[in-house]
Amino acid sequence: MFSRLQHLWLFIRWLPWLMLRAEYRRVLQEMRAFCGRVPIILQQPLPQAMQQIGQPAAPTLPEAHLRDLADLAALLERRSPLGLCLRRSLVRYHYLRPLGLPLEVKFGAKLLGQPEKRGLTGHAWLTNHGQPYHEASENWQGFTVMYSWPPEKNIES
Repeated sequence: MFSRLQHLWLFIRWLPWLMLRAEYRRVLQEMRAFCGRVPIILQQPLPQAMQQIGQPAAPTLPEAHLRDLADLAALLERRSPLGLCLRRSLVRYHYLRPLGLPLEVKFGAKLLGQPEKRGLTGHAWLTNHGQPYHEASENWQGFTVMYSWPPEKNIES
């Protein structure tokens, strides 16, 4: 329930900006189009897909505005087969990395439920200098990182 209220607040907070500023509408539209392409991009092996997602977008707005618009774009793409956290992480990565932020995408998993009825869930989030980037701790804590991008942070087995 709390996350739904946060999502609603994000939309309400940005509505005046979107109504008054064509540049913000253009960037949001571009982000939504990118978000719509992500499921197709992810049909490739993950390293190739992430290289394509990591191709820089041209940053035109301040970091906080790009981050909020990326979150809004991911939220509005409700028909996507991908989870919100994955959409949000990949759109943020694509649009914020060109600002010079040393962002990493973390892909994690954790077991759910009782030992006799275990389930598996996944989560994706960004880190900046090894710290979660604008991510509530309850969203990423308890997840084991299975893969990180860029690859220089991956542990070779």
